[in-house]
Amino acid sequence: MTPPQPQGRPGAAPSSGSEFVALTRSPGFWRIVGYAALFGIVLAFAALAFLGLLKAGGKWFTRPKDPGWFDGNLWWVAVTAGAGVIVGVLRRVFRLPAKLPGTIEEIKEQRVEPATVPAAVAVSLLSLVGGASLGPEDALGKMGGGLGTWVSERQKLGEDERATNALSGMAGAYGGLLASPLMATILVVEVAREKARRFADTLVASLLSSSIAFAIYFAIAGSTFVGIFDVPSYKYRDWQLLAAIPLGLVAGALGLITVIVIGVMTKLTAPLAKRTILRATIGGLIFGLVGVALPLTLFTGTDQLPTVIRDGATLGAGLLIAVVFAKMLVFALCEATGFVGGPFLVMLFIGGTAGTAAHVLIPGLPEGLAFAAMFAALPGSLVAAPFSLILLAALTTQVGTLQIAPVAVAVLTGYLAVSGTGTLMALANRAGKPAGPTTKTAG
Repeated sequence: MTPPQPQGRPGAAPSSGSEFVALTRSPGFWRIVGYAALFGIVLAFAALAFLGLLKAGGKWFTRPKDPGWFDGNLWWVAVTAGAGVIVGVLRRVFRLPAKLPGTIEEIKEQRVEPATVPAAVAVSLLSLVGGASLGPEDALGKMGGGLGTWVSERQKLGEDERATNALSGMAGAYGGLLASPLMATILVVEVAREKARRFADTLVASLLSSSIAFAIYFAIAGSTFVGIFDVPSYKYRDWQLLAAIPLGLVAGALGLITVIVIGVMTKLTAPLAKRTILRATIGGLIFGLVGVALPLTLFTGTDQLPTVIRDGATLGAGLLIAVVFAKMLVFALCEATGFVGGPFLVMLFIGGTAGTAAHVLIPGLPEGLAFAAMFAALPGSLVAAPFSLILLAALTTQVGTLQIAPVAVAVLTGYLAVSGTGTLMALANRAGKPAGPTTKTAG
């Protein structure tokens, strides 16, 4: 005879065991897990191939030992202009839409149009190899989200499963890029803002996909983002929490200026919208010339930031400030003239360089504090992903557990000052565009 089961009081919450069973028995859970594992494997090799081609193709560029004013080579302009010609031709041949959804937009929509992925990835690769001031995260996100969407639509899965597969695919792609499964998962889940009923499924699937991708990627490439920016260590002091507030405000102002510059560049290049090849060629020519004047403005900025950290004092505050604003200009120019790439890594460069400039101007402000705070706060002012950006700063700089507290204050300050007050939405509405970070500004 089965013994009577203990009766809980009416309205009591289910036991933790029941909750665990509910997760693993939710409709389609194991199917989602299976797809996540598959995505992790496929996207690890896709990321290896894309980033490998990018590294090999970018070997034409050798950064000067002293990347100061006009230390670039004039022949770079021929390469960047040539890249513009190829980008324009590819866009016309592949009939790419004039405006492609960006990383943030695709994560929020939880869908990537599979038909545009191959062409967008090819154009992005040529853009980045040619020195465009953009990042690889857009192409990788399209590969991951496109794969998840394509598989789901082929298998005629439901809307919820399709969305989860798209997000776990993106997490798998970013697991290779960021070399951190935790970072990739938090970024995707935080930006997507999943509904409570699907949060657990998406979290598990994304973590599994990114973990598998990371394991394969690291075993072959052996690279990781952890500690990539070796900033000087410093001791935590209470006053640093207050110092983080103006750093966050300045970072927010720079983020807002970046959005404005993008809007201006978009309007200036609008008359050339139908002349795809000419538009991209002019863009390549101009950002190449800027690169000759300020070599640190070319490419994504990830490889240039260590130089900024190491030689910031030697380069001087004036040059660093010029690099910050020139980087905004070429970033906006590249997007407005048809080059394809992501904004995150570029914004991190702008923020980190501004932080180093702040330290040079105010020597009593620790470089590690200024760098990490503005590094995370600038993109944090535009995108509601504070946990992701704080974690990214902690992983890439390794400043320490206590030292990351001012970074959190800076990120929160920047976000509240720009997005939280409605400033960004008002600016977007005035420009006649969707509110929030634009397709290219935040993805």
